[in-house]
Amino acid sequence: MRTLITRHIPLVCLSGLLLLLGACTKDDSGRAEPTGTLQLNLTVAGKVIPLHSKAAGDYNPLDISTLWIYKVESDGAGGTVQELIRKYKPATSVPDNLYLVSGRYKVIIEAGDRSEATYTNKTYAGEAVFDLDAHETKIVPIECKITNVAVRVQFDATVAQKFDKGYHAYVCASDNFSQTDAENGLVPTLLYPKDSTGFFLLPEGTSNLSWCFSGESSDPDVNKNNTKTGKIELPQGGMQYTLNFKYSKTPDGYLTVVVKVQEYVNVFDDSFIFSPEPSVMGDGFGIGGVTGYYSDPVKFNVASINPLSSLKFTAKSTNTTYEVLHDGQLLPEAAANGITYTVIDNANGSLALTPLFFEQLEGGINTLDFEVTDNDNNTGKASARVAVAKPVEIAAQDLWFGIADMSAIVTNPATTSVGVRYRLQGTSSWTTIAAQKGSDGYTYTARATDFKPGKTYECQLLENDSESGTVKTAATAAGVQVPNAGFEEWHQSGNPWYPYAQGGEEFWGTGNPGSTSIGASYNITTRQNDPRPGSSGQYCAKLQTTNVVIKKAAGNIFVGSFGEVLGTAGTVYMGRAFAFNAKPTALRVWYKGNVGSGDKARIFVCLTNMTKPGCTYHTVNTKSSEIDKTVLDPTQEFLYTNLNDPSTLEGHIIGYGDLLIEQSQSSWTQVDIPIRYRDKYASEKPNVLILTASASYRGDYFEGSTDSNLYLDDIEFIYE
Repeated sequence: MRTLITRHIPLVCLSGLLLLLGACTKDDSGRAEPTGTLQLNLTVAGKVIPLHSKAAGDYNPLDISTLWIYKVESDGAGGTVQELIRKYKPATSVPDNLYLVSGRYKVIIEAGDRSEATYTNKTYAGEAVFDLDAHETKIVPIECKITNVAVRVQFDATVAQKFDKGYHAYVCASDNFSQTDAENGLVPTLLYPKDSTGFFLLPEGTSNLSWCFSGESSDPDVNKNNTKTGKIELPQGGMQYTLNFKYSKTPDGYLTVVVKVQEYVNVFDDSFIFSPEPSVMGDGFGIGGVTGYYSDPVKFNVASINPLSSLKFTAKSTNTTYEVLHDGQLLPEAAANGITYTVIDNANGSLALTPLFFEQLEGGINTLDFEVTDNDNNTGKASARVAVAKPVEIAAQDLWFGIADMSAIVTNPATTSVGVRYRLQGTSSWTTIAAQKGSDGYTYTARATDFKPGKTYECQLLENDSESGTVKTAATAAGVQVPNAGFEEWHQSGNPWYPYAQGGEEFWGTGNPGSTSIGASYNITTRQNDPRPGSSGQYCAKLQTTNVVIKKAAGNIFVGSFGEVLGTAGTVYMGRAFAFNAKPTALRVWYKGNVGSGDKARIFVCLTNMTKPGCTYHTVNTKSSEIDKTVLDPTQEFLYTNLNDPSTLEGHIIGYGDLLIEQSQSSWTQVDIPIRYRDKYASEKPNVLILTASASYRGDYFEGSTDSNLYLDDIEFIYE
């Protein structure tokens, strides 16, 4: 069984709506006609309450309301004609002060969501016709009555006594009752499990309300007559029909139903205040949306109660202001800019923006900010957005995933399909992809997934499968590189040498702060005036494995920083936060050096996603009791603060490259270290870069040969 469940909000209605009209006058020397001031208020329980107070409960009919103001004039044949001069939706959007020229007016208001069956969401309507004279202030009441049919169901105590296992009633907005329709919500239905009042609006084609009582009793005799159906014929809106269910033996059954009819009366606890200002509205389109310019002029309707004084607007894309009216007069420069204004009367007109005007705008979604003022200094403002055709361009890119979003503005109403074709400049083969329409209705975007960094592409718009416009070129950003990749910047502070300029970016670190704790001559990583051939710099880095006191200290350089000295050991912070804008395929390095007996040099890189909040590096502790817990192996998937404790997870390695150098190389050699990516992390991007080089691959354990050294220069990520 389907049950309509609602919260019971106090039953209220719009009992009265007041029009407060205060007249003011101007002389006839070019200024406003005599006017009256219009304010609209609700009367709630005999009191006028400010409009913008919030209704009790969650449902406020005024949030879903419309108010119309009509000027009523004679048609010259004994009748009248009504001209709509204002429409407000919701009604609460009316300005604070509404000035009307003297005359006859009609105000209509409708409020509510027009629910067809509800316990709470009632619907109201009201109207009034009034005359407003100059120099006059008056209050005109507008009685807003409920338009729903109210149905009150009441169960006599005898019903509960006899139907001791339960009872309820259905009321449906249908000409004849159907149990199936009621239970499955096929017609507007309310379930009454207890005394309550519901509200109905009859659907089109329905004239009656139908009802059904159903109960269950432990007495078999009572159960013989436990249902009853009926209808309320031709119910009227604004009336309450009360169904009283009572159990008593009658010749035709055991349940008596008495229907009582009365006018529904209650109050609604909200109010509102109304006033005017000149307006600018789209002609054939909503001013709040986007309209497109193709070849026909884009038109706007300008309306005011008082004569118009000035009209201007600003095109934000060019920051140009166009003045159309000044002191009520049309300015000739407007036409020179492709702007025409047609006078309907002194308070209304039509503004048209012609092709000449749009030639001055850039392609894209152009915002036009309007300001219109009447001769009583009331000012109205509005903003319109107009789409102007724009060729395809790269609007956004995420080259880590190869993504490039190519967008264009298409305004041709004859276009039914939009696509983009593109190719790498210098190649002949095009790739074509369909473009998707954006929410504004004119922006189309096509997504490519094979773009590379540092490349130039050609792209062209396709409309209805035909080439549109010229071929445009667009360059993608180059892939990012590490700072001081050529090791040109160094400075000495105290004993250690540091691989960055004094006061510069601390990107690279070395073990020098630990090895030089006993003297400046023990720097294990230094700069050398021996750059690789063809280098634009003059230095390189030399990593030398050295005996320091009783241990071997491997020459090393890494992205990160040295932590602290712990006796003859120390801590090293491996890695730094790093934002890749593309996905490198390899790490290119220039190197040479000597490999001592039983030793190897090593260079490795890890592109890591640190998932532990705030973690931007991995700490290696070289104390003998800690090194096995903290050593970093690039081939392992996960990083832990303590390898023996899975709860200390720091993150995972998305991709890595690893080079072991086992043979000495006396001359500079270029090598590309491939980066291997784990497929399971294809949707992720790294946030931390770990990169290290060591003259002795087991330097973490203070092992190596003092004959080992490694020269490095010009480290570079390769993007292909």
